[in-house]
Amino acid sequence: MSDFYQALKEDYFRQFLIMLKYRLVTKKAMLGKHKDQDVQQAQMVISGNVSFDKLCEALSHGSTVGKADVKAVLSQMSEKIAEFLDLGMSVDCGELGIFRPSFSSEQVPVGEKFTAEHLRKPKIVFTPRKDFKDCLKNAQFEKIN
Repeated sequence: MSDFYQALKEDYFRQFLIMLKYRLVTKKAMLGKHKDQDVQQAQMVISGNVSFDKLCEALSHGSTVGKADVKAVLSQMSEKIAEFLDLGMSVDCGELGIFRPSFSSEQVPVGEKFTAEHLRKPKIVFTPRKDFKDCLKNAQFEKIN
């Protein structure tokens, strides 16, 4: 097991003790009951980033395929998901969740002509499966300065 993978594994299990870090920021409320008042709000602090290369390495350690094969499959998966979304299809990614295309539009009064100009830029919506979404349900929080 590589030193990186061992450190990642240790960090992964250590996260269950601390998990999500935040800091307090002060800003002016723009809406709601505190509108125009200075308020405090928690802001998530990302603990680090896992590169695509390191993700592929970690996945290969939990499977029977090598890092290059994992990388090839994930790259192809990304391309194919994009192709299906371009066709207006939703894509079920098993335990991970579902990707689907979406867009909204301006409201146009009945009787006025509705055109494609009223459509807003399309976006991709990801809906995680319950087990995947629940991975954070027991998260603990740590305030940092």
